[in-house]
Amino acid sequence: MLTEIEELYNFMYPLAVRAGEILLEGYERTEKNVDIKDAFYDVVTDYDSKIEEFLMGKILATYPQHKFIGEEETAKNNNVSKELTDAPTWIIDPIDGTSNFIKQIPHVCVSIGLSINKQIVLGIVNNPAQKKLYTAKLGQGAFCNGKPIHVSDCERLRDANVAYEVSLLHVHNVANKHIKRIYHVGLHARRLLAYSCVVDELCMVAAGNLDAFYIEDMYPWDCAAGSLLVQEAGGVVTHPFGAPFDIMKPDLICAGTEKLRKEIEDLLRKADQEKSVGGTDL
Repeated sequence: MLTEIEELYNFMYPLAVRAGEILLEGYERTEKNVDIKDAFYDVVTDYDSKIEEFLMGKILATYPQHKFIGEEETAKNNNVSKELTDAPTWIIDPIDGTSNFIKQIPHVCVSIGLSINKQIVLGIVNNPAQKKLYTAKLGQGAFCNGKPIHVSDCERLRDANVAYEVSLLHVHNVANKHIKRIYHVGLHARRLLAYSCVVDELCMVAAGNLDAFYIEDMYPWDCAAGSLLVQEAGGVVTHPFGAPFDIMKPDLICAGTEKLRKEIEDLLRKADQEKSVGGTDL
């Protein structure tokens, strides 16, 4: 399989570079074409479609049997799947951090993951606004701009910078859960941060810029490439309550150390026992 992974990495790398150039072209424009999807906070731009169509078109021209799982699914073909199979499957987010993209906030990425036999084997994330290109191949480490990266060795939440995606408060049926969890994790972490870009937050854990990250209620394209980067950088990635991470239901805690990950898990469990939060009860 390593030969196949190397071949596909060499094929995808220049396409990921070009996709980043397309993203940066749109990012630098002050006027953008913005549409609302299903809710007022769920936005999409014409560059989401441009990048996804570019990547899908190039992949299908060379590998017509490959499958896709993606956010926009603009390509009109039969290769887009809602299920993960053993077939080579590209899991693509053309622009993660679209709200940041619109406002020229430099936490915005193209994310490309590849699954073979239902295992993520390749991840490439391009953040052209920060001039950072992250890469990982299964069993071969994680890199940023060709240099090895590694997670932090932080073991205590009181010493940790932790990311938590507060935009989840928009989702009414899970808002109360996240309010309680934000309260408990935020009280104990040195800093609780949010960048509105799940992919970039995973990359920052992989690079040791963040010590941990917790996310739920996301999609495979948010986490495919980034979860591999964290693992290949020496970190731990699990379901929030300790079960193995499942890319098709990508709820996760990731951290540089298992001790820190477990401390966050324990606080999530405590938060879920609360009816409400606030006041002085720690």
